[in-house]
Amino acid sequence: MASYAKLRTDLVTAQVEIDGQTVYNIKDPITGNYFRLREPEYWLINQLDGKTSYENIAAGFQETFGFDIDADTIAKFVARLEELYFLDDGRAEQATSRLSYNATRGKSLFAKLLLIKLKAFNPAHFLGWLMRIYKPFHNIYFLILSLLLMLVGVSIVLANGSVFAVDFGGLFNLGSIAAIIISSFLIVSFHEFAHAVVCRYHGGEVREIGFLLLFFQPCFYADLSDAWLFKKKSHRLAATIAGPFMQMILLSLAAIVWRVTIPGTFPNEVARITTIVCWVTLLFNFNPLIKLDGYYLLSDLVDIPNLRHKAFVYLGNWFKRKILGWDITPLVTTKREKRIYLTYAIFSIIYTTVLLTYLLVILAQFLLAKMGGWGLLLLLAVLLILLKSSIGAFIRGTVEHIKYMRMKAKNPFRVIAWLLAGVSLVIGLFAVPFPHRVSGNVVVRPIAEFSLIVNKFGLLERTLQRRGAQAVSKSGYLQMTSTDMASLDLVPLRRDGDIVSVGDTLAILVSNQVTSELKANIAELTKLENELALLKSPPKQEEVEEAKAQVTAAQAKLDQLTKDFNRVKELVQLHLATKEEYEATESAVEIAKAELQNKSARLSLLISPPKPEEEAVLQSQIEKQQARVNYLKEQEKAQSINSPISGIVEIQSNDNSIIAVVDSREVEVLVPVSDFNINLVKVGQPVFLKVRSYPGRVFEGKVVHVPLTAEKQNEQAYYMVSVVIPNKERLLQKGMTGYAKIHIGELPLAKLFARKIASYIRVEFWALW
Repeated sequence: MASYAKLRTDLVTAQVEIDGQTVYNIKDPITGNYFRLREPEYWLINQLDGKTSYENIAAGFQETFGFDIDADTIAKFVARLEELYFLDDGRAEQATSRLSYNATRGKSLFAKLLLIKLKAFNPAHFLGWLMRIYKPFHNIYFLILSLLLMLVGVSIVLANGSVFAVDFGGLFNLGSIAAIIISSFLIVSFHEFAHAVVCRYHGGEVREIGFLLLFFQPCFYADLSDAWLFKKKSHRLAATIAGPFMQMILLSLAAIVWRVTIPGTFPNEVARITTIVCWVTLLFNFNPLIKLDGYYLLSDLVDIPNLRHKAFVYLGNWFKRKILGWDITPLVTTKREKRIYLTYAIFSIIYTTVLLTYLLVILAQFLLAKMGGWGLLLLLAVLLILLKSSIGAFIRGTVEHIKYMRMKAKNPFRVIAWLLAGVSLVIGLFAVPFPHRVSGNVVVRPIAEFSLIVNKFGLLERTLQRRGAQAVSKSGYLQMTSTDMASLDLVPLRRDGDIVSVGDTLAILVSNQVTSELKANIAELTKLENELALLKSPPKQEEVEEAKAQVTAAQAKLDQLTKDFNRVKELVQLHLATKEEYEATESAVEIAKAELQNKSARLSLLISPPKPEEEAVLQSQIEKQQARVNYLKEQEKAQSINSPISGIVEIQSNDNSIIAVVDSREVEVLVPVSDFNINLVKVGQPVFLKVRSYPGRVFEGKVVHVPLTAEKQNEQAYYMVSVVIPNKERLLQKGMTGYAKIHIGELPLAKLFARKIASYIRVEFWALW
């Protein structure tokens, strides 16, 4: 008697309704895998009792569903079931655990590193105890209370966003590391047990809870596979959402504790760290592109178990048929499933590629910093070892594709099509020019700016900045007072937003000390000038005549006294006069001589010119005083602040700023260009700017200046290239941020890609060659 296939009796089946159609979820208790079958397929597997022939099954199928199938089709279907270990033929005994089953599928070392799972324990007994605690809370009242609690907690977090922002410098220190570890363990424990308890509540079995390293990121997990056996979709969603729901409750409680405790205390800091860990892990868990809560929630919502696996299988089948041109049978899917599979697979590949590229770049930078170019070679060798299986599979697939294409080469139309495609690809890569641009983040600055501020030394500082091709920066300082008793008043003459022209007065500074000092110094200057004029002027004739008369009188007096003295001298010799009379006459003569000399000296002084030394001293004093007067006059003029440019007045709220004028008819942006690309940037090249304030508009300008000196930014050298953009509509305002692209020419796509790769390689690696 012939032996026919027999279905295993330990398979668990659950009937569910999806989009108005009845489907059957099949659980394999040995491998832990789940499968979904439509009604015709489910009918077929139930006919496999080990006794019914394939011909009879085919006939029964045609009678039941009206489709004509033969025994060969049934045999192929049975062969597929055998591969899935659905048949009771002894092979299923070889897959006594999920690990042994997965071992037969062969993953690369790199794939194994992306998903490392460590089973912790079977929580069946512990979940039974938790179920008794949980049941009284499974009601609408607890749900409403929890939602209100979450509303309060989330409101606190949003209102104090800066407190709960992630600050690695503040979080990861010796004082908070312990709190982070403890809070993380408690949060994930509550999270996973919430999943498990709700799944158990609705009748599912939770066989394991443990730890896994997913994409090098630590996570905990609970096996909720039995949720696919729930007949109600709401029960599956409840089991999936229970973990994040519990985490939101913990976040809200922690936020409330932080709000009511004294800042800086131990409970307050622990509550703050717990809140931060909660919301960060929540965001990570809700990522649907990795197999955590977000993924399973998405899988539940679209009613597709094993969504990731099916999406990649469908994408591979589509790629082989549409891109490689393989003549293989397309997978049987609905339009809805096609959209979901393609969308999920594409986004998942993008996410995985970006994440792994980021990790590899970080590792490459570290190795290059420590080992130079040899570090990059070491990284390449490690990648080759890790990806050995994947590379082998790629090579085998390539060989298979070449063989397949050789078979298809007998069709001339297909060969011509592939040749045309190859030629088009080569032309597109090496012949078709593409725009070559250098770009960077920029901040808008006006083309000219005048400001009046009080600097840190208490001086009034006037600053003028002109930007663009002829950049100029000028500063002037005014010390308006020099004593504590002096006063300085500012009288503004313009309002914020006023339009002014060159020379218009912006404000007046009134200083009582400048006015009084100017008057006093002018008076002193006048006095010195009068003294010099007097020194240089000739004597009056009357004064000269009077002085001559005084000299003549003095001479006559001296002559008369000399005669008297001679007469008394003779009488003394004759003993006719006394000695006292002689001495008195002699003294009178001496006095007359002195008076004559004095009168003669005064006459000489009147008729002689001034000495050069005296004139030089007075002239020096006058020049010094004149300089002082000029300085004070400049200070007096400086009390009138005039605008050196045309523009719009800005009255700023800055404590040091008084008034400013901004000319924004043109604006300047400084585009950071790396030293790798600076040799390509030339004056006159077109520039395209987009700012956050006008996302739908592109502003055009030109390069006006390429600097000769670089600046350090993030340990890299950048040249701040000056770009001027017309701004007649004055849409671009000071401080706006955006992104600018300098169009430096056109290059084929291959060269653009090669330059991009070369820009990431350090110079020390080039030195190896």
